[in-house]
Amino acid sequence: MQAGRNRIRSQREESGFSLTGFAQLIGISPGWLSRIERGQGNPGPDLLRRIALRLQDERNARAAIAAITYENEGSDERDRDG
Repeated sequence: MQAGRNRIRSQREESGFSLTGFAQLIGISPGWLSRIERGQGNPGPDLLRRIALRLQDERNARAAIAAITYENEGSDERDRDG
């Protein structure tokens, strides 16, 4: 179970969220989120769902931005070639 908690922290950090900012987004205190990430808290299914959805939404948003950026870079090259 500790590995899952470490994953929450690493995914939050990879997404660029601070502890405080992410806690606000999911509607809990930074202290509670910190305890969860350290394996000292036992969040309920609703809170785990909110955490997962927010992290997934951020991952999907980053993927969409990367895809748009890639497409735009390709169209810029085509414009220069034409």
